[in-house]
Amino acid sequence: MSRQCFLSPPARRSSVIRHNITHAVVILVFILHIASLASAQCFPDRVAEFVPGWGAGFGMSYFPQNVLGPPHGNVNPQQPNAREEDLLSLGVGGTITLEFTSNLVVDGPGPDITVFENPFQPIGYPDFVFAETATVAVSTDSLTWYTFPFSFDPPETTGSLYEKWRYHGLAGVTPVFSSPENGISPFDPNVSGGDSFDLAEVGLHYVRFVKITDTGTTDIAPTIDPYGHIINDPGNAMNTPPTAGFDLDAVAAIHSTPAAAIRREDWVLYE
Repeated sequence: MSRQCFLSPPARRSSVIRHNITHAVVILVFILHIASLASAQCFPDRVAEFVPGWGAGFGMSYFPQNVLGPPHGNVNPQQPNAREEDLLSLGVGGTITLEFTSNLVVDGPGPDITVFENPFQPIGYPDFVFAETATVAVSTDSLTWYTFPFSFDPPETTGSLYEKWRYHGLAGVTPVFSSPENGISPFDPNVSGGDSFDLAEVGLHYVRFVKITDTGTTDIAPTIDPYGHIINDPGNAMNTPPTAGFDLDAVAAIHSTPAAAIRREDWVLYE
């Protein structure tokens, strides 16, 4: 079932720079064409795949509707949403792939995708967060995947795991504020909360699929960053069934365009 899309101001066209190589000119023109069409803001249309990890189960009674609509956050970062009808626990090392069918996510100005979990800020510690992290990857065809760069700065003490600055390029770090109940837009990263990602970081101009994978624990399905550090978030110590792992709330496409507006031969140009 197609999800509702919301119109936003069209992206500004950049000037076309003359180039002696015809192929480069064609690519540049098409990039501008995509940018000019990036006028819709959407949620995924369907769940393409869900592979639960250890301890998953929370939210399955409301699956998949609970991950296809808008986020349900709270303006108070100390009180996260914990409703089963709004969340899906992936389980330790679990992964979910969401597909945009009516619209494709495209690279526009700034971030293009925001992933919402339900992390929260401990009372009295504004720079701390109780995170349950996940990596985020995107694809045009669900065959070749591009993972957004991520890293983790390991602390010297367990208590320092709560320091938000230690987590880079991961979802499940920033509290969620946007909700239909409070009117805060899920498509404005400046106010929505959640963790945002820019397609330019992975060199893609459009994507159809978004894959979210729980980073596991130090013992089960561990995720290692490019520097050899195991991702060790505070959720490691509290992974218990059926709420283990990353708790997905929603994914929002900040920039998208109707799939019908992109011709298949143009897709091949980028592959």
